[in-house]
Amino acid sequence: MKRFIQITSLILGSFFLVIFLLLFFQTSSNIQAAEIRVKKSWTETEFNGYFKKEFDIALPKGMAYWAGKVGYNIQTSRFVIPPNASVYSIIRLLRINRNQTVNIVIPPGIYITELQRILLKNFDIEEEDLEAIWKDDSFWSQFDVNSYTWPTLIIPNTYNFSRNTEITDFFERMKNEQLLFWNTDRKAKLRNQKLDINEATAIASIVQKESLKTAEYEKIAGVYINRFRINMYLGADPTLVFIKGKGGRVYKKDMKIESPYNTYINKGLPPGPICLPSKAAIEAVLNYTEHPYLYFCAKSDLSGYHAFTRHYKDHLVNARLFQKKLDELEHRKAKR
Repeated sequence: MKRFIQITSLILGSFFLVIFLLLFFQTSSNIQAAEIRVKKSWTETEFNGYFKKEFDIALPKGMAYWAGKVGYNIQTSRFVIPPNASVYSIIRLLRINRNQTVNIVIPPGIYITELQRILLKNFDIEEEDLEAIWKDDSFWSQFDVNSYTWPTLIIPNTYNFSRNTEITDFFERMKNEQLLFWNTDRKAKLRNQKLDINEATAIASIVQKESLKTAEYEKIAGVYINRFRINMYLGADPTLVFIKGKGGRVYKKDMKIESPYNTYINKGLPPGPICLPSKAAIEAVLNYTEHPYLYFCAKSDLSGYHAFTRHYKDHLVNARLFQKKLDELEHRKAKR
């Protein structure tokens, strides 16, 4: 019996020694700092396989078992480990980084592609699933928008989220932020101007893309509201840039592109905002400058500011000066 106890103790001691060595002396295979990226959808087998494949870590019962011993359950986790990190230090970092939160920065002026990139970077969601959402009006209907008007949900800002946030919960939060933004005062201004949230946001998105000078926003908003109210073509170049999907100079041929967003061939507002407008752009629409102007054009001094006119003939003069300046610049570049 005594010998049995000795043998058992020796076996157990050897086992714990092996575990100790594996936990504290087995190191990851990365020779440079590396990012751990765990998905909440993984099974224990997938979790263990990830650490075996990416970092050459193998443990009796698997990595998931030992991580579970310190209180870590498989969930979305992202953090950096140093070169050749010990297994114990990785398990410790898994525990420290459980229930992670992240600050999601949504800048003004972006649209689908940029927003998707932000969501893919910070949340556990597949790219094909995310892309499918933008074509699914049944998804958007739960937030009282559609695949055109969804940008009205999102007020650019910095928001704190759990990394485990589901995409539906993300937009639920955005809907709540939208309701908070459109308070009693702003809604009263909408009613006074006979606009709804979709219309105001669509105009604000054009204003956002028209100028880098926020000081001009209210004046530019006034031009588009003047055109909108007399049922004039908005003729907004930013809508053509949106259709083309790239920046750069707008040409006459672009004005003939068939699209519901083309404000040169369709009267009224585009079917939805062409970007996520900033709070400043939305406020500019709500507090637009009342004036008689129907036209504006970038100044030929290339200052970034615009010249505003009431009559088309005056606008043509400004436009020719600006186009001439652009031609001169292109000619200079071609000669280099």
